[in-house]
Amino acid sequence: KRMVNLEPLVNLQWLDLSFNRIERIEGLDRLTKLTDLSLCNNQITKIENLRDCKKLKILSLGNNKIAQLDQVKVLRELPNLQVLNL
Repeated sequence: KRMVNLEPLVNLQWLDLSFNRIERIEGLDRLTKLTDLSLCNNQITKIENLRDCKKLKILSLGNNKIAQLDQVKVLRELPNLQVLNL
């Protein structure tokens, strides 16, 4: 249910953690080269902790428990984001 042990993967560009019952976006602070992140079909309720993923181009959060679309505002911090799947 948690995103753990990602810290050493500093050169990771693509990460798919779909279908893992993840409840919270976390542990991505050192993944500054990440361009594609898929967290579909989890239990995520809030869009958070993506501030350091400045190179992120594709973010997939479909089929989670994100109820308030105003949370999308935090994605303004991601200047390269081109594709968002909710």
